[in-house]
Amino acid sequence: MRLPSNLRMKLACDFARVKTQGSSQAGKFLVLGALRVEALEEFQFGLITGGKLGNAVVRNRIRRLLREIVRAHRAEIAPGWQMVIIARWRAPQATLAELENDWLRLARRMNLLTQKLPAPPAP
Repeated sequence: MRLPSNLRMKLACDFARVKTQGSSQAGKFLVLGALRVEALEEFQFGLITGGKLGNAVVRNRIRRLLREIVRAHRAEIAPGWQMVIIARWRAPQATLAELENDWLRLARRMNLLTQKLPAPPAP
């Protein structure tokens, strides 16, 4: 299942605004920058994979993994946030589980995730 295109940040000015006005946290494999934007009904995200990570095949693989992480946790991400996920130089050696754990830790630290309700008891 694809993510809708309205969730993607496309303009350079959006990336720059998150960098200048937002806050960021660094993890082992990722840097997560976020900015609260009240006008957004959902969240928006952008990915940055620099040339130092490797060739195009490596960078595209990392982008696919990061999009999968966002897609898997889409329901948990609080609305009204713009976030930029920057892959660090260690990211190409990481597995999907390691990237996901790093992203979840950073997202929780920045309060990007909504509180999950406890599961109802089984009858």
